Amino acid sequence: MSLHLSLGEKIAPKGRILTVSELDVATLADMRPLLIEVARSRGTISYSALIKALDLPHATNGLGRILDLLSEDCSRRDEPSLAALVVSQSTGEVGEAFWGNPASERKLVYQIWGEIAEAE
Repeated sequence: MSLHLSLGEKIAPKGRILTVSELDVATLADMRPLLIEVARSRGTISYSALIKALDLPHATNGLGRILDLLSEDCSRRDEPSLAALVVSQSTGEVGEAFWGNPASERKLVYQIWGEIAEAE
């Protein structure tokens, strides 16, 4: 799966400038299929479980940047954000910085990826 973000590209989610790095490209390439599987099972994944599953070099509270890039990538694909599936283990909900309504976004994610799974 190719990304819709390019190495070195600058994007401005939530008013801050982010430059897409090699690590971002690699992380997103690994993260997207994992989160699609989570969506197909109509589940969520905790920040810590995501870090462990992908062996990410991020702190649990340091995923905001990559999740913002993931949301941008999903937006460019005309998809709801897979970032809505990444939640706090203690609350079962996304972090405060999530842009939008996470419950509505998850419903759309489950709907899209569930339909794709059924069609396969």
